[in-house]
Amino acid sequence: MRTKQTHALAAKSPAGFTLVEVLVVIIIIGILAALLIPAITIAVRRARTAAIKLEVDGLAAAVERYRGEYGDYPPDFSDGEIVARHYRNLFPRMAADERALLTNLLDDGSGNHDPTAMDRAEALVWCLGGYSDNTQRPFTGDGGPLVWNGSGARTDPAAHSINSERPNALFDFKTERLTYGASAPYSSSDDGDLFLTYRAREGGAPLVYFDSRTYDLVHPTLGSNGYGSGTFGYIRALVSELQDPPPTSGSYATVDEAFDAWKFVNPNSFQIISAGLDDNFGQLPPARSIHFQYPSGAAIEPVAGAANPGELLLSGVSKYQEGSITGAAVHGMPDNIANFSNAVLVDDVP
Repeated sequence: MRTKQTHALAAKSPAGFTLVEVLVVIIIIGILAALLIPAITIAVRRARTAAIKLEVDGLAAAVERYRGEYGDYPPDFSDGEIVARHYRNLFPRMAADERALLTNLLDDGSGNHDPTAMDRAEALVWCLGGYSDNTQRPFTGDGGPLVWNGSGARTDPAAHSINSERPNALFDFKTERLTYGASAPYSSSDDGDLFLTYRAREGGAPLVYFDSRTYDLVHPTLGSNGYGSGTFGYIRALVSELQDPPPTSGSYATVDEAFDAWKFVNPNSFQIISAGLDDNFGQLPPARSIHFQYPSGAAIEPVAGAANPGELLLSGVSKYQEGSITGAAVHGMPDNIANFSNAVLVDDVP
């Protein structure tokens, strides 16, 4: 009798989940997903930001190693006299045609130095990629940044290509993120010249270097020293919140005087800046000498006639919102990452 009752009870047990139970499970999964996906997204962004910051700091350490080895920071190639003096000190036995090659590489076509021939991103790869052990030919000797093709004048840039074998590199550049052309003999894929750019990720924005000696350089036609790209936006070196005393004359007589009103960040060394995860440095107008302050994110514009540093601040601009100046709806600067920031710039705003 007990056996029959047991079988009867077993037959009446449900064979699966009811519709209500399934719906409850789906709702619970949906709630968990709604809670977890944003957290996962934030965690992924933080991890990617941390990876960029780590690489920026690695490049900064390599720049310091360069200084330790050669007794000088690399130039950012915006000033021809600084470049010439730098290499005279580094390689006093450099061959005359090697020196002339560099001059021709940086010439604007009229016998003058072109501050954009090697830009602030290309300068990093040129210098940190390592020179040849041949002190007479540091650029075209074995392991140098260039290879002479064996025909044509050694002073002619067209007779050279980019060297893909540089054993003396001070930084481990990831080959896939260097702008090598499709095949040897190599030139740069981004602009066809002999200077490689290093990107924060494949196809992304480059990492940019500013030498403190040229933070406030003003070119007659190009304006204030900066890095610009139609794809990745425009950036200049950042100033600090430290002021110099106002002019005793009552006002700044020139723009150069006004530039000295605020000290730059890392005034005696360098700045390295990444565009961050959005690959957008920002929309600073190249025609205006506007610089953002770290860590406040305020903006200054050096102008003659101002009576004190505070008068150089642009009203209504904060937290690196460069769109407040240009009228753009998207702001590229806030997530930029620098060798002096803790992570993205906007996170350091007090």
